[in-house]
Amino acid sequence: MTAGRRHGKPYGTRRRRAQDVLVGLAGVIAFLAGSALLVAWLPHAVAEERAFCSASACRGAPAEDCLYADWFTVDSVHLRRGKQPGGWVRLSGHEEGASRVEFSGLGEFLEGVRPGDRVAGTIWRGEVVVLSDGAAAQRTLSHPVGDPLSAAGSGILLIMGGGVGAYVSWGRLRCDERSARPLRRAVLTADACTLAVLGAYTFVLMVVLDDRDEDLGTFLALWTPAAVGVGAFVSRRYLRQRT
Repeated sequence: MTAGRRHGKPYGTRRRRAQDVLVGLAGVIAFLAGSALLVAWLPHAVAEERAFCSASACRGAPAEDCLYADWFTVDSVHLRRGKQPGGWVRLSGHEEGASRVEFSGLGEFLEGVRPGDRVAGTIWRGEVVVLSDGAAAQRTLSHPVGDPLSAAGSGILLIMGGGVGAYVSWGRLRCDERSARPLRRAVLTADACTLAVLGAYTFVLMVVLDDRDEDLGTFLALWTPAAVGVGAFVSRRYLRQRT
């Protein structure tokens, strides 16, 4: 039994270090994915939203960068309830043939429309962005307004989550001295919890502002002060630990 204990401890240590390395790698991947969203998707989403908001109604033949309306017939409707509600409507009657239009969230239009109904669609750049049955209207997933907010929020959440994972992994791997382990673990736990609170705030803020159709500027105005405060708190704790 004594020999088993002697061999068990180094094995447990190696397994823990391997787990920490995997957590760190996952954190780096999430950080890079979030950075890619902010660098690649966010500018494109901002440009699309600005182009849509500045678009006017088509005069004469429909063009790519103007808005025009057309009538459709609803062929089928699918509702999705639960944690991620939404659904889709399959349409026909447009010159391009039948199309499937998807929605995020259950609105009055999606819950009230039935197969055989005639609905009006607003089209921009070949995509149906709004459907209406006269009584209610609902945006589709192709609607560009709100995409910058989703891109920024998703990218920030991935960067924060990845950063926390990498930071905790780095801190645990450096905790080699037994005398330093309790203090460093307490610091790591406090920092991780603080950043987790900021992440929860970011997610709730993104969801609430998206429901209210707020823009990216409002999100940044409400998120930046909280992020600066959390960053200052974590940096101060880190500097104290170093000294």
